[in-house]
Amino acid sequence: MAQNHSTTPPVMPTTTSSELLQAQAELWCHSFAYLRSMALQSVIKIGIPTAIHRCGGAASLSDLQLALPAVPPSKWPCLLRLMKLLVVSGMFREDEAGVYCLTPVPRLLVEEEGVGGSQSQTCLSQFTVAATSPFHFQASQRLPE
Repeated sequence: MAQNHSTTPPVMPTTTSSELLQAQAELWCHSFAYLRSMALQSVIKIGIPTAIHRCGGAASLSDLQLALPAVPPSKWPCLLRLMKLLVVSGMFREDEAGVYCLTPVPRLLVEEEGVGGSQSQTCLSQFTVAATSPFHFQASQRLPE
């Protein structure tokens, strides 16, 4: 059977401007997806899931300020942006304006003391922080090699 060695490139189907705009939005989402995991790592290190849990499963920014005195007031606008990003990605829920609630995923990140003062076995915060560490991030940047 003879092979066709044509040098003519295949004809690409035409794409509408609406499809191109949707494709560009999807490309941006993929390109910046790492920001969600970095935001998640940040709120774990700050202790947001545990603080919201201790506030009864829902907390405003002022509730979090009281629950997390180690976070300086100058950083609260940044925390607000982190929370908004994680709400949009479905990690947290915002039932009322400015009141953040746990969804099933951050419930897995709540650090509760178990029997004898040990950490609960269902808490995956340490795993998540390790998985989003600079070591793993740098290793993933070498995938093309």
